Amino acid sequence: MPNNIQTPRSLTIGEEMHALMGRLFPICRSITGNGVRETLKIISELIPLTVHEVPSGTECFDWIVPDEWNIDDAYILTPDGKKIANFKENNLHVVGYSAPFDGEMNLDELSDHIHTAPDIPEAIPYVTSYYQRRWGFCLSHKQFQSLKQGTYRAVIDASLEPGSLTYGDLLLPGDSNEEILLSCNTCHPSLANNELSGPVLLTYLARWLLSLPERRYSYRIVFMPETIGSLVYLSQHLDDLKNNVIAGYHLTCIGGPADFIFIKPRAKGTLSEKAMHHTLAHCSIGFSIEDYTRRASDERQFCAPGIDLPVGVLTKSKFAAYREYHSSLDDLEFVKPSYLEASFSVFQSCLEAIEMNWRFSVTQLGEPNLGRRGLYPTIGGQAYRMQSINDQKAVLAFSDGEHDLIDIADKHGRPVKDIATAAETLVKADLLSRLL
Repeated sequence: MPNNIQTPRSLTIGEEMHALMGRLFPICRSITGNGVRETLKIISELIPLTVHEVPSGTECFDWIVPDEWNIDDAYILTPDGKKIANFKENNLHVVGYSAPFDGEMNLDELSDHIHTAPDIPEAIPYVTSYYQRRWGFCLSHKQFQSLKQGTYRAVIDASLEPGSLTYGDLLLPGDSNEEILLSCNTCHPSLANNELSGPVLLTYLARWLLSLPERRYSYRIVFMPETIGSLVYLSQHLDDLKNNVIAGYHLTCIGGPADFIFIKPRAKGTLSEKAMHHTLAHCSIGFSIEDYTRRASDERQFCAPGIDLPVGVLTKSKFAAYREYHSSLDDLEFVKPSYLEASFSVFQSCLEAIEMNWRFSVTQLGEPNLGRRGLYPTIGGQAYRMQSINDQKAVLAFSDGEHDLIDIADKHGRPVKDIATAAETLVKADLLSRLL
């Protein structure tokens, strides 16, 4: 009998990331609480995170870590006994950080505590109230408009009391103490692009970095709540960050269908901007570059005056720029494995560019004789070799100790990987000296 058993196909890295996203999607995360801990526990199955707890009341610059919020259940009972705004069906139904509540009221009174998004009437909006105690629910505008007059009961079974803020980090040592900072947020509930694209991508980038036989730079990888988490982290590690970080990227909204958008750091001329711009110029997906004036995520904290870290943001369906943003439409269907894989490829290429971005000086005066070193054809007509030779000549022409390999690649419209290959050939021929 023929063997009809088929060998299972291995998942692509995009599919692996999407599968992890599927595990994390149902968890109710906020800026504190058990949802963050559960999320970091799952990620720790894949990379060796160290998890930290920072007590409520801890000062971090101008901010204070708030009380911890956890929730078990929430719903509204309609006059006819139907349960709506059911937290267990969709955790976006509850305003994040809602205080506990159980009471009856009429529809007019209840309406003061209901949030909708009239511009996307079929979607449940995402709403929070972190620093002022209130309670509330979120409904699709269509469902809200269908509510009838009568007595309603609102129930929020939650706790809001002293606890801690949770974040996870991982420091991967390299040959140099100079660091690349990579960060993401772990504070939104069931939102795929706006939240989970960052953590799943950073998890798999960390796995790739861990697999490398050697790393030129050290890598600082941080999973934390937005704003208050980055402020906590900065307040605890500021000296190390300012002394060691030479480039950095915050990963958020990086799994959608749109073109890439890179938001530059506030500082000018950073390695972060140079490496990412070069990488995007040689990828097969459209992109645009935006100034720091278009900031909106944790780059605000990393690039703040006095902190001044060279951290940029790459997005794919940028925050507040797509219809599904901060709503139940930002789901697992909105983010595709192929989108995640494209983002992984860009970040991988960008970090490789940084790793290989050396400066060199030429060891000979005048143009070296490539032919006597076997680097130039001694017979004409071998056009297929000319690109590699041109790459070598490009490196020789600008290896003055001032231009790095990305500079040289950009001047000649070439990928830095090819320019780096040319440089290594010239080093082996004793025509270049690498500068540390």
